[in-house]
Amino acid sequence: MGFNSSKRLRNLQNLKSGAIKLPRHWSKMLGLANLDRASAEEILQAAESGNAEDFVRLYLSEPSRLAVRDVRGRTVAHQAAARNTINILHIINNYGGELNAQDNNGNTPLHVAVENEALDAIDFLLQHKVNTSIRNVKTQAPIHLATELNKVEVLQTFAKYKSQFNVDLGGEHGRTALHFAAIHDHDQCARVLITDLGAICKRPCNNGYYPIHEAAKNASSRTMEVFLQWGESLGCTREQMISLYDNEGNVPLHSAVHGGDIKAVKLCLSSGAKISTQQHDLSTPVHLACAQGALEIVKLMFTMQPKEKLACLTSCDVQKMTPLHCAAMFDHPEIVDYLVSEGSDINPLDKERRSPLLLAASRAGWRTVHTLIRLGADIRLKDINSRNVLHLVVMNGGRLEDFAANCKDRCEKSLAELLNEKDMTGCSPLHYASREGHIRSLENLIRLGACINLKNNNNESPLHFAARYGRYHTACQLLDSDKGTFIINESDGEGLTPLHISSREGHTRVVQLLLNRGALLHRDHNGRNPLHLAAMSGYTQTIELLHSVHSHLLDQVDKDGEALKSLSFYR
Repeated sequence: MGFNSSKRLRNLQNLKSGAIKLPRHWSKMLGLANLDRASAEEILQAAESGNAEDFVRLYLSEPSRLAVRDVRGRTVAHQAAARNTINILHIINNYGGELNAQDNNGNTPLHVAVENEALDAIDFLLQHKVNTSIRNVKTQAPIHLATELNKVEVLQTFAKYKSQFNVDLGGEHGRTALHFAAIHDHDQCARVLITDLGAICKRPCNNGYYPIHEAAKNASSRTMEVFLQWGESLGCTREQMISLYDNEGNVPLHSAVHGGDIKAVKLCLSSGAKISTQQHDLSTPVHLACAQGALEIVKLMFTMQPKEKLACLTSCDVQKMTPLHCAAMFDHPEIVDYLVSEGSDINPLDKERRSPLLLAASRAGWRTVHTLIRLGADIRLKDINSRNVLHLVVMNGGRLEDFAANCKDRCEKSLAELLNEKDMTGCSPLHYASREGHIRSLENLIRLGACINLKNNNNESPLHFAARYGRYHTACQLLDSDKGTFIINESDGEGLTPLHISSREGHTRVVQLLLNRGALLHRDHNGRNPLHLAAMSGYTQTIELLHSVHSHLLDQVDKDGEALKSLSFYR
């Protein structure tokens, strides 16, 4: 409400028979013009104490005091509202004072009155039709604040002025007052909001959650019961209410599992929620609980709904993952053990043909890998890339000795078959150990019988990989093996030997190692020697090393007749 000059004149005349002369410039009434701090604090204290005589005297002596603010940005209207001093609010209103002013935190006098449960002040402010939709810096309107603080009597007062409120107004993240009641389990507030203010239970927040989802997530059992009773009053069964989907396809039970509160889960189950209900991505609450490692919640769901158990164990999400996949993917061995004991298939395949064992290995879930092997998982299965579990153990840095030890008593013969199997690119586990520089894996693979001279689809051996990625110690390990001398000069599909490749990539230590071990100076299919390749890539140290050992290479030409001396490096 703004200043009204004619109204002010009338009221001043009533008080002093027109004897008061108003300020020449109305703009001074908007701030602290011509007032010192002590003078400003006097009227604020008068508003707070409810001393009407002092308040009027201070105002009449300097009307600009009506707009003073304290360090929090609060006006005399805020102080009066906080202290429930209605007489001061009357005076402020009569003199045209601002009843919708916001303090530094965006709170209006109505916000402050709500916070202090100043019911008379609230009644007065609503009678004078203050703006009830103003939101503070926390994006809370007075109705959100009243609900969050569990001010039941305040909401009941609001209900007398129902037409002045948008009860479904969105606050922070688009949450309505009912969302706040659900989050904090303020069931009496929820009842007043629904019954007296006409709040709608099916209004989602910006994240797509209905109030009943928030109640489920936060184990707000009393408020959940209010929502269910509301649904029943409208002819909606509890099962229908408990099956409401949010914008991601979650029902309240999904939200309860996501929140991880076993009481919330039990509340949903006892209200009729089904553990086999699927989200938009087809995952059930059991999938979610398994992914989160919530073993007690999984057990509770199976105990309360045993007839749904088999359907859940075999249920697949959009990636064709079962609950066992979810537990394996996030390395929850206790849940894996429990699911298998309850009848889950131990070797189901997902969309990428990964069994739980392959999935666990691909995510470095080594506790689950060992548990699945102990339970009898098939280690011979391959994924969509034709990689077996040994490929994945090596690629993801697993301890091969532990894996081999677990396989020894149960599937030692199958382990021997895995050692030299190739994936769709033709790479064996040894290729990946060389590429990643996993020395212990390399050592164990060779000890177990892996062949070091297997070639992939590009005719590359593990030594080619070590040369390409500069794995000096890996190259040493391969060359020190029984067949090391047989692979040092083998060429790939382009005629490149390990010496060519390490020279091209500038891995000087590997070049030095290969030269010391007797690498020959072959030419590739383009007639280029290792010095050509080092020069083309501009690796000066490698060039100097090769030149110091084989200076005659400078005179060689490739198949196009290009000599090293003609390259820009030597010009």
